[in-house]
Amino acid sequence: MASKSANKTKSAASSYSAQDITVLEGLEAVRKRPGMYIGSTGIRGLHHLIYEVVDNSVDEALAGFCDEIEIVIHPDGAVTVTDNGRGIPVDIHEKEGRPAAEVVLTTLHAGGKFGDGGGYKVSGGLHGVGVSVVNALSEELELTVWRDGYEWRQRYERGKPTTPLERVAPSDRTGTRVHFRPDPEIFETTDYDREVLLQRFREMAFLTKGLTIRFRDERGEPFEATFRYDGGIVDFVRFLHSQGTREPLHPNIVHIQESGPDIEVELAMQWNDSYQESVLSFANNINTHEGGTHVSGFRSALTRTINAYARQKGELKDKDPNLQGEDVREGLTAVISVKLREPQFEGQTKTKLGNPHVEGFVQQAVNRQLAQFLEEHPQDATRIVRKAIQAARAREAARKARDLTRRKSALENTNLPGKLADCTVRDPELAELFVVEGDSAGGSAKQGRDRNTQAVLPLRGKIINVEKNRIDKVLSNQEIQALITAIGTGIREEFDLSKARYHKVIVMCDADVDGAHIRTLVLTFLFREMPELIEAGYVYLAKPPLYKMRIDGRDIYIEKESQLEEILLRDKLDRIAVRTADGRDIKFTQARWQRFVRLLKQHEGWSSSLRATHGHDSVQLVEETGLLDAGIAGEQEAIAHLKAGGEGEERPVSAELLAEESDELVVRVVERDTGLAETRRLSRAVFSDPEYRQLIKVHGELIGLAGTPPFRVSLGKREESARSFSELRRKVLDIAREGVPLQRFKGLGEMNPEQLFETTMDPARRTLQQVTVEDAAAADQIFSMLMGDRVEPRREFIEKHAREVKNLDV
Repeated sequence: MASKSANKTKSAASSYSAQDITVLEGLEAVRKRPGMYIGSTGIRGLHHLIYEVVDNSVDEALAGFCDEIEIVIHPDGAVTVTDNGRGIPVDIHEKEGRPAAEVVLTTLHAGGKFGDGGGYKVSGGLHGVGVSVVNALSEELELTVWRDGYEWRQRYERGKPTTPLERVAPSDRTGTRVHFRPDPEIFETTDYDREVLLQRFREMAFLTKGLTIRFRDERGEPFEATFRYDGGIVDFVRFLHSQGTREPLHPNIVHIQESGPDIEVELAMQWNDSYQESVLSFANNINTHEGGTHVSGFRSALTRTINAYARQKGELKDKDPNLQGEDVREGLTAVISVKLREPQFEGQTKTKLGNPHVEGFVQQAVNRQLAQFLEEHPQDATRIVRKAIQAARAREAARKARDLTRRKSALENTNLPGKLADCTVRDPELAELFVVEGDSAGGSAKQGRDRNTQAVLPLRGKIINVEKNRIDKVLSNQEIQALITAIGTGIREEFDLSKARYHKVIVMCDADVDGAHIRTLVLTFLFREMPELIEAGYVYLAKPPLYKMRIDGRDIYIEKESQLEEILLRDKLDRIAVRTADGRDIKFTQARWQRFVRLLKQHEGWSSSLRATHGHDSVQLVEETGLLDAGIAGEQEAIAHLKAGGEGEERPVSAELLAEESDELVVRVVERDTGLAETRRLSRAVFSDPEYRQLIKVHGELIGLAGTPPFRVSLGKREESARSFSELRRKVLDIAREGVPLQRFKGLGEMNPEQLFETTMDPARRTLQQVTVEDAAAADQIFSMLMGDRVEPRREFIEKHAREVKNLDV
């Protein structure tokens, strides 16, 4: 037996030869493992594509060669980034034998950010994989370069050039334009989050004085924003206070700036009347949300300088202990930005700066210039110091409260809150804590849980809002005490991640207004007092299902609308008949339907963008009178088509051209079914708009896939009519939903223990959303706005986002 085993092993080893080694050429490795290069193929990775291209333009600005960047998201999900920098070099690369621009777009680790040449002294894109990765993961990419007196252009598909770099025309401008469409075969979603992008672009503009960043989103109702901040990070601090609910404690913003041979530090800070610290740090414009040597240098100098000033002015007596770091940083908003030639980041994620010499440089700059500010602004200094002293007294009161809690726990012979139903496993990596809203849902969770690995802590009512209360009052709240004790790490300066009793803290609340409020209160507490727990990836939100369906005698739980569509159509799609206007019968497969939905989204985007520019009537006319169906792009062709009555008896309307005015065509439209007539106007400018040509292109693709509207949709005895592609999708879903029992859940209380475990707690079937703090500035601003005292910013936020609400619980 041993001999056979040895022979088998030897045989397996000998079969592993050079032929088994796969060599991925060029950018194939990126398409094979995209997550290694952009983090994920979800929305974070999608945004990363834009950041990589924009970062290149910002590097040009940091080098002093660019002062304008424009980013446009088009209705079809394509993105265009244009700058007025030097332009990517187009001359032949000596080693590669190809234009330098092509080398940059097709080769990993190729760019002007390596070596000691004339590329960039300061840059965020240290890994050099930026734009080549964007190219690899794009369905199509077009590069335009203005340089050396000409405009140059080259096209790519999925990372491979489809044209050579061509000299198009003479031009006296300089710069680069990258137009790309993320590949739907790679990405789970191609729907960008506008607010996340806005935050990033605003941040870039704050950190790069004199840079104008224009952003335009053409999806749906067009949106535009322009960012330019000549005050730099001083304006950043002012902006953070204006957007939140905090009132500045003193009028003058502390501004510190100092340069060395290979480093520059800039710092702006201002205290406010809140109890929270908000310190944002950047190295070469990269958000180092884990801090690093620049932050530690700043913090030690801040504490030392304020203590020295407080003692000098008699605010601290000889018998008084020194103020601690958390005391002097209470209510502080600060932005630290360092720029250096060769930053050392800890890890690929670039979230912590590691250069040792930065700490001392920042420390010296803050010691000297902050002391000077305090001397020159005595009223501001007095307010800052007295706030820190009040914070120290509150910290001491909180310490006494904690000590009292510990003594009380010792007398009761337990270290855990009584209402905590703990799990039996003692390995934190295997243990989960469900923080559940209310005793009722908590009871169901306790009954339904896996007692080995799942603990349950019910919260009674709404916990205290830590945004509005100082730490001593926060710690006197029983629900907060229970939460801190159950998690086990302590808070603030006592926080110790190694003492976490669970590596999953899961907040589980109802999907209604009260549930959302409680979830926000818990997250506010964790974000303010245990941010390291979030950074470690230990905090999650439970995602209860939206719907329950009963199909073939079994219950199916559905978490999102797209999943509902997929399930509804899974067994019915091939039985749904679609007849087109020209009498063809169309059968949808799953793949064909998915492509139809994707194209329809692009179609609706281009259509909406045209409506915003040329008016509703114009777009409705080109859709209803068959101009799109016929693929008519030219104005004279359109006039001939309208003179012919819109062509086609199958169309739901007939058209008659009444007049040709200088700017508009006047058209009489008659509904064939009802005979109703109305006069409409078609802007002639539509036909010269590039977006109209894009709409024609997508419309033609939809016709090739689904036929020409109007449609008849049928399943069994039910038949519906659909006049457009959008209506076709709605009617197909309506027919598929008929006869399917569908229950919408509103809260955890509607589920019995077995249902709750099956849908929301069972690791094999549940969906959890991990809580991350990718953008500390945005998170800080949102928590301050939603949970603070000032009503006006909260009202503006609600007005701004009201239209995004889909399911309102009243």
